[in-house]
Amino acid sequence: MNDLLLVIDMQNVYLPDQPWACETVAHTKANILKLLEKHPKNQTIFTRYIAADHPVGTWKTYNELNRKINEDPWMNELMDGIKEAAETYLIYDKSTYSSFQVPAIRQAARKADRIILTGVVSECCVLSTFFEGIDLGCKLIWLTDATSGLNPILEAETLHILQGLSPLHVEFMTTEEYLTQ
Repeated sequence: MNDLLLVIDMQNVYLPDQPWACETVAHTKANILKLLEKHPKNQTIFTRYIAADHPVGTWKTYNELNRKINEDPWMNELMDGIKEAAETYLIYDKSTYSSFQVPAIRQAARKADRIILTGVVSECCVLSTFFEGIDLGCKLIWLTDATSGLNPILEAETLHILQGLSPLHVEFMTTEEYLTQ
């Protein structure tokens, strides 16, 4: 299968005790690392959210409110384990929630049979990428144990909302289910 694996924003700011901590990020990271062992490198893309130099509209306020995070290089780095694994992959920076705002990612998606969504934050960047992927006509796979929200309640609420779009636009799987299909 010609699947594009997107690893969305696995940055230090989402680690425990950090400003945007995702409670299940360690489990998500472990499952992403399992995927990377088996998924073709030429069909895998990483993203990082990096604040725009010249934000427009509400992004100006967003960036001002999050100035300390945006200006801290460590917060913006990919987390340990992911960072080392990603060294030989394509990594794109984005300054919006959706990964599909990066033209190269849109182009790669158009060539893929399915897009595998992983990373953080389920109810924000992953969800935004999901909806733009639908608008692009992509078939999406949401790996339920390879995405993290800020907490398990928000993860479950996000999945609950998306259930109505299954199976036409999205399939939900665990990492193990995906790897053994």
